[in-house]
Amino acid sequence: MHASADLTALDHPSRRRRPRAARPAGTRSAPRRLALTTAVATVAIQVVAGAVPVAWAQPAPDPSVASPAPVRSVAPEPPAGTVLRVGRFAVDLDGRTLFVRGVSVPPDTVLDQATVARWAAAGFTAARLGVRMEADGTFSGQAAGAAGAAAAAGQARPPAGAGPTVGDGLDRLAASVATVTGQGLRVMIQIVPTATAARAGDEAFAAGLRRLSSRFRDVAGLVGFELAAQASANSPLLSGAVRLEDAHHLLWRSGPALFDPTASTATNDEAALLVGWAGGDPATVQRLLSAAESTQIGWFFDRPPTGPLLAALARPYPAAVAGVPVSLAYNPSGRLLALSYLPVSPAGNVFRPGAMTEIRVPAEAYPDGYLVRVSGATVVSAPGAGVVCLVTDAAAARVDVRVEPASAGGAPPVAPPPGDPCPAAGATTTAPGAATAPAGATGGGIGPAATGRADGRSADENVNGMLLWALPLAGATGMTVVLAGLWSRLRRDHSHGPASPRGE
Repeated sequence: MHASADLTALDHPSRRRRPRAARPAGTRSAPRRLALTTAVATVAIQVVAGAVPVAWAQPAPDPSVASPAPVRSVAPEPPAGTVLRVGRFAVDLDGRTLFVRGVSVPPDTVLDQATVARWAAAGFTAARLGVRMEADGTFSGQAAGAAGAAAAAGQARPPAGAGPTVGDGLDRLAASVATVTGQGLRVMIQIVPTATAARAGDEAFAAGLRRLSSRFRDVAGLVGFELAAQASANSPLLSGAVRLEDAHHLLWRSGPALFDPTASTATNDEAALLVGWAGGDPATVQRLLSAAESTQIGWFFDRPPTGPLLAALARPYPAAVAGVPVSLAYNPSGRLLALSYLPVSPAGNVFRPGAMTEIRVPAEAYPDGYLVRVSGATVVSAPGAGVVCLVTDAAAARVDVRVEPASAGGAPPVAPPPGDPCPAAGATTTAPGAATAPAGATGGGIGPAATGRADGRSADENVNGMLLWALPLAGATGMTVVLAGLWSRLRRDHSHGPASPRGE
């Protein structure tokens, strides 16, 4: 009876399970909000984890696609042997101080390898090649090939019956540049204007510079481009003409020498090269050579030398110094070279171990050989080498070098300088306290050299590589955490359901 009553009571309509009460509006929309939140979080994480590293790793889009205006590409690395400037010093790409010494060659000259080899054996490291410019800034065929060959040989006039040959001036210049650089010498390109071109002004020089820099910007061993005195000093038009095509090489301008008004120099800001020699007699030559050494500048003799003049110019000197020169002097009578330098670069950087100082020692100056006395560095070249190679000692704060003649039979004869006189490995500089990051020399509008690595990759490339791994992993981890939290919340809401009203 009780059981039946209990069953009847349980089966009474009023006791049947009531349908769930309608959820509040906010509760009904919770699954939608969770789904929307999940979708937004998923998209955001995918952007961070995938799109960012991909965009970072890919090259930038070509600006020319988005804009009709032409866009110049990033300048490449400077060619090997490029001459830069730091303060008053010319420097190479390793930051070493350079003392360029060479021969000036008149326009329309056709050089041969034997002539350039004689200059290299005499200790010269460069040639200054003239090219004749017309009033419209072109270098068309005014050449006389026989006259140029005669000038290179030191003859005042071309051989009788030799007629002019007409051709493109830049093609002939390119052939001479190849001959000079093929012998391991550097090149300065000098614009020699015609009388009409000199009167045309800076517009003509700017047009000529644009042509020259476009043609020769990739030449290894280029000292730069030299303008005649008729060009305006410090003209933005002329500087811009070079930079339009060439981001690395220097523009030099001729003018009177500060240390001797009868001579002339080619200057780039504070740096200078002696290029005009007043008379050219032996006494004047010796006086100007001593002046160039005391002011620590390089030089180009203003014509191809021969005979006694070539012997007078063949004297020892430091072609490249792994440091800042303190003093430089040569005594012709005693044939004694004295050099002192501090083993830091002109830019204030410390050289890596193995940086080489190169001293040219021509055989004409030391017919019986030479002796080297040095403190603060170690000679690593062979006895009698045409180039003395020095490596600074680890603890040296200053290097002092003396090169003097040996007595007959006391030293081996001087050998011709080799093509690669001193090893260049390890010669780049590092900032003080930085053991691995090389710092490039700067100056004259040249930007710093790119930082290199032993594995050939830059620091940015390694950072990008790490990001390609780290960001996707971080994104996956974040997605897992977010989805786990959302799923736990969803399960909790569905399992518990809404609470029944009290008293029912």
